[in-house]
Amino acid sequence: MRQIKNANLLLTLLFISGLLLSACSGNDNSVSTNEVENENIEENETEEDSTEENTDNDSNSGGFTMGTENQEDLSIGETGRFDSDLTTYEITLDEAQVLDELDGNTSQLDAYILLDITVKNTGDDTQSVQDLLYGLEVTDNLEMTGYQNYAESFDSVEEMTGELAPGEEVSGQFVTEIYEGENYYFRLRTGIAGSGSSNQVTWVIPAEEAE
Repeated sequence: MRQIKNANLLLTLLFISGLLLSACSGNDNSVSTNEVENENIEENETEEDSTEENTDNDSNSGGFTMGTENQEDLSIGETGRFDSDLTTYEITLDEAQVLDELDGNTSQLDAYILLDITVKNTGDDTQSVQDLLYGLEVTDNLEMTGYQNYAESFDSVEEMTGELAPGEEVSGQFVTEIYEGENYYFRLRTGIAGSGSSNQVTWVIPAEEAE
């Protein structure tokens, strides 16, 4: 009789233990499921944030659309039209002259080249003349970088400064150093045009027209 009671007690304990193990296992599975769900939510939020950032970046980078073609074979007397991410403007190359010396100074290269130019603001906002002239250079070789404006270094050169309201223009001079060549090229630096910040504008100046 005692053995039967002991057997019943043992079965009862085993049954209770089974219930406890089953309950613990269920809790573990519930915790694991919750952790997976939380991780999935965090991943989705991260992907959404990343998508929003990419969309914002695309919107910011796509704001400038160039509407003017390149002009890469202009002559003395002709006007180049610039369409940049800053504004639109025009430059006319009125005259070019190669000089052995300027204000008593000789060039560290072969010579100086002095350009008479007219700058016109065709945009909607007032612009600094220096900003419109930024990046212009003269070179004797289209495959090489050139030299930029040194007008402020010479008293006799008519430097262009100040601001231009929409529709206003100013005439002045651009001077830099050059190596002797058959042709000289007055242009916007290729790095600016190549980056898509502006169309390219280039004047070809034959040496015999700048004597």
